[in-house]
Amino acid sequence: IADRVRSSVADVIPCDLSKDAVIPAELTLKPFDVMICSLVWDVVAVNAAQLEVVIRRCLAWLSPKGVLVVQGSLHEEWYTVGSALFPVLNIDKETLFSVFDKCGLKVEKWETRTKCSTHY
Repeated sequence: IADRVRSSVADVIPCDLSKDAVIPAELTLKPFDVMICSLVWDVVAVNAAQLEVVIRRCLAWLSPKGVLVVQGSLHEEWYTVGSALFPVLNIDKETLFSVFDKCGLKVEKWETRTKCSTHY
C-alpha cells in the first residue's frame, strides 16, 4: 500500500487556512481532486462562524467533483504541545453538520470513535 500511495500522491502543498491567500501566490495550481484535512479545521477555527470561513477557503481549492477527507474532534476545548495549551473548536455533530450544509457539503461517510486518550 505504501508504494501505491507514493505513486498516487503528486505533491504536498504548503497552505495556511488562517489567511485568505491559503496557498502561496507563486504556486500556480489547478483545483485539487482530493484534499485531506486531518486535525486542521478544528485548530484553525475556534467557533462555527470561523469554521465556515475555513471550509469555504478549502472549497475554493477543491475541484467541482472533488472529495474532502476530514478528520477532527468533537466536544474538545484545547490540545497540548508539550506544556503549552492551545484552543480548539468545541463543536457538536449537529452544529458541524449545519456548517457543512451552509457550505454545500454532503457527508458521504461519517465515523465516530470514542476518545481513547487525552492526547492527539
